[in-house]
Amino acid sequence: MKRADFSQAHPAPRPPRGGAPVGRVEELTPAELAAIAYLRMTLTGNQRAVAEDFTLLLGADDGAEAHAAFHRLAAALSTRSRIFPHHAPGCTCYGGDESAFVGLLGAAAEGDEEAAMGFALHLFSGHPPLGLLAAAARAGLALSHMAGLLSAAPRAVH
Repeated sequence: MKRADFSQAHPAPRPPRGGAPVGRVEELTPAELAAIAYLRMTLTGNQRAVAEDFTLLLGADDGAEAHAAFHRLAAALSTRSRIFPHHAPGCTCYGGDESAFVGLLGAAAEGDEEAAMGFALHLFSGHPPLGLLAAAARAGLALSHMAGLLSAAPRAVH
């Protein structure tokens, strides 16, 4: 029987739990892609550009309200007990926790509270913050509306 050779270099470290790639961004709907892009931007310090997009597409009042809900979710992810692993802005794949975030927004926006709570329990290790589903529903609806505005065919002026 041959002995294993452990003298070789260590393999590359595994991505943090929740950060392993589970899909490619081209598989996502426009609203899902926006959710991941804006989350990455927020978590890497580009929150101002995110707020500007919400305001530009939804107007001052609705944009501020929707951005506040989105920011509340991102802030909650930043304070959970396990670090929220995310891919860099512009990365063509997305991780498991990013996928759960998209699932939370989508289920909450559709009014599927049971599915939304399942995603929330995954993301927050069984202790989601109070009011999280309402914020997720508001942000998810806003992103769907924003994606619809951007993908609508141009209308003739005359």
